[in-house]
Amino acid sequence: MLKSIIYALFMFLLACGSQLEPLSTIKVTETDGLNRRLDYVVAEIPAPKQFQNNSNLSAIDTENSTVVAVQVLDTLRRNNEKVWKVMFPISIEARSSKNFEIHVGDKLSKQNPTGIHLAEDGKAVENEIYKVIFSDENDQRGGQVSGIFLKNFDNQRLKRGHIPMHWAPNFSRPDSESYFGFEHLSTSSHNATSSGMYQVLKTRAGTTDSIPEITIAGKYTFLGELPYFYFESTMTMKDDVVLDLLRNDEMTMDSLFTHVIYRPKGGMVSQLKLYQPELDSLDNKPIPDNADFVGFYHKEKGYGLASIRLRYDNTNLNGMPSPTHKPYTKITRSSGHGRYWNRILTDTVLNFPEGSRYQEKNAYLIFDASTENPAKEVLYYAERLWHPLKIQVN
Repeated sequence: MLKSIIYALFMFLLACGSQLEPLSTIKVTETDGLNRRLDYVVAEIPAPKQFQNNSNLSAIDTENSTVVAVQVLDTLRRNNEKVWKVMFPISIEARSSKNFEIHVGDKLSKQNPTGIHLAEDGKAVENEIYKVIFSDENDQRGGQVSGIFLKNFDNQRLKRGHIPMHWAPNFSRPDSESYFGFEHLSTSSHNATSSGMYQVLKTRAGTTDSIPEITIAGKYTFLGELPYFYFESTMTMKDDVVLDLLRNDEMTMDSLFTHVIYRPKGGMVSQLKLYQPELDSLDNKPIPDNADFVGFYHKEKGYGLASIRLRYDNTNLNGMPSPTHKPYTKITRSSGHGRYWNRILTDTVLNFPEGSRYQEKNAYLIFDASTENPAKEVLYYAERLWHPLKIQVN
């Protein structure tokens, strides 16, 4: 009996001692001279065999002992070893470093709020800044973004009355009167949503019945307490196909804005009135397809929505350029005084060989345009998105 008690006590102390040892140490460094009020560290750490995927993890700042909860995003295999992909929030000063120890512990992880919420039916997601509604016209599981409520602007709703506002990648054949994209994926296509304390993901992939030669894959990423969400997509031609339209990064909206604002890659910020003849200047000098950002804002009401371009890659599966025809970013006048932007990859009849591929990643940012410099917040977030933190795992 005594031996059993001693053995149990030994095992208890051993377990307690093991939890004092960090699973990993993560060093975060800001190298670009940009203070970060809020960012998220994403890293891969070795997954110990004795813990399950639902283990509560915490990150402890080794300098001031501040504790934050850690979300396990995924379990992966690296060189036949299991690793966890994890994330946690951070604030860090320019040109400084912080070290975090990753620990297992229930008490530590209960100190932090979640900041992001997915509706029970999976058709809406919100944080303290916005609420996004997903379209369910053609898929009851929810499709692309159909509307955004701006909580800091009297719950102003951004929308396009008769269609979803985010058209994602889309395309059409010369013999078709319609074009197709995410909204038209077959009902058997992949459609999944996952949620956690800091991040909600919505992924979709498949083909349309109308143009099955093109495989589409897309992912929305929503984060707690930040005024933007990510969208990334890939279009891949699994067979040769002839198209007369191919585009991505498309946002369609009702008459809800007064100005378009954009910056050519590495150039100067420009803005034009959406409902004045000066918009015609884009007919002769369009916004480039690789512009740093493009967005709309309302001068009097102060709200804006911008696409910060993070990735734009038209490399095919063999590492060569995929076909395009005079690509550019188009601002379109539409019915009911609507306006929308999109990146035109081609708007003429063109053959797309098997293996052609088109990739994008954008951060869709809700910004305050009420100052004399409407691009101020866009540039603030863009600079930080273009210059991610340096992460080292030990």
